[in-house]
Amino acid sequence: MRNVWISRVRAAMVGAALGMLARYPREAMAAARSACHLWANGVMPALFPYMVLSQLLLPAVKSPLLLAPLAMLGGSPSGARLINLSGCTAQKAQRLAALCATASPLFILGTLQGGVRMLLAHWLGACVAWAFVYILKRPQNDAAGNNAAPSPPARMSLTETVRDAALAMITVCGCMALFSVLTALLSRAFPLSAALSALLAALLEMATGCARIEALGLSAQWTAALLCAAVSFGGFSVFTQNAMFLRPAGVTLRLQLAARAVHAASALFICYRLYTSF
Repeated sequence: MRNVWISRVRAAMVGAALGMLARYPREAMAAARSACHLWANGVMPALFPYMVLSQLLLPAVKSPLLLAPLAMLGGSPSGARLINLSGCTAQKAQRLAALCATASPLFILGTLQGGVRMLLAHWLGACVAWAFVYILKRPQNDAAGNNAAPSPPARMSLTETVRDAALAMITVCGCMALFSVLTALLSRAFPLSAALSALLAALLEMATGCARIEALGLSAQWTAALLCAAVSFGGFSVFTQNAMFLRPAGVTLRLQLAARAVHAASALFICYRLYTSF
């Protein structure tokens, strides 16, 4: 019975989205075009080369202690993709996903110009999210199947690696466009205050949410803290991108969504304190 209601609610939501799409086609086209422009000019040039090079390096990475920084430096969804390709157990993948579902340092330092304090708060918040998942998913609570020896990462040719990375990048573009359109349609159909509009955008599509947070005209401390929280949560666009790789790795997505909320709250507090103290 529960599944029936979930299906009906999902169908109603999709139907409402299609209705808004038909009602506001210009806004939808503009949002999709803007997302694709951002992907082509900002996301793809930075993320695609890293995806290719990190995958070529992956067979030489034998320990999660090496995999974690490699995934965090790439940001989402590169980190989730590396976790999936690494062949680690579901237990390790669950914890690594909480730690490595971060934003690229290039985005924080370059696009947002957040500085070292924001990047530090973002990474410290990821550590809190890792601890949250570790406590809930202790090794003794895992199923026996999760303790099986991990399979080694498959070695791929350069051509195969470039092909797989390119397909992943197309998925990233699709997610960015879809959630940008949903953000634009909801904002057009339900006019909200600037603060609520920024919150809605941050929940759905991170880049759009960050732009609206910056436009609120808040103090430097609160702007930095809210930007850090938005980046740490990532929005459902980034969550969907990561889920594409984490689900096959045996990661529980509901727990990862909770970890993203913990990450955002922790990063908000840490970033505000860092900007206040230094």
